[in-house]
Amino acid sequence: MSKEVMERAEIVKKLESKLKPGRFVHSIGVEYTAANLAFLYGADVERARLAGLLHDCAKYIPTDEKLKRAKKYGIKISKCEKANPDLLHGKIGAYLAREKYGVEDEEILSAISYHTTGRPGMTLLEKIIFVADYIEPNRRIIRELPEIRREAYTDLDKCVIHILKNTLEYLETLNAAIDDLTKETYDYYVANK
Repeated sequence: MSKEVMERAEIVKKLESKLKPGRFVHSIGVEYTAANLAFLYGADVERARLAGLLHDCAKYIPTDEKLKRAKKYGIKISKCEKANPDLLHGKIGAYLAREKYGVEDEEILSAISYHTTGRPGMTLLEKIIFVADYIEPNRRIIRELPEIRREAYTDLDKCVIHILKNTLEYLETLNAAIDDLTKETYDYYVANK
């Protein structure tokens, strides 16, 4: 039996009660930005809005709880995610979007799942959510963000590469673990540009 997707107002109310105020504002910003990019690039605006709104729905789960939930939900955990459980919020978010919010659209669930790492061969919707998460208006200004925002509206693939490059460079400066999927995604888009 198919569950009905919650109405936007219900989703907003539920998210507002689950997320910290700044994260909630960020989610609304991603929804807005995803809708704009979807309109520009000819993707389904409503699907982009829904994915943008729900992309961080698992962000509120405490770090130590993320590993437990991933195991409970049968989510495959990479070595990097095991070391950095916060990276699991996308995969857990996709699970919650299906189970708690009634989303059954596999592309929306995939866009939520990969919004942090990206993946080789992303669909248009996946790229839109990946980019919208990085450039939404409430994001604190980080290196090259104005240029990346311009690219988002002129060349989506170039923008994806730029975001991945900045992310990899940033993680290297922190000496932080880099998810293999982020590196694979970067290599894929550089090779296919």
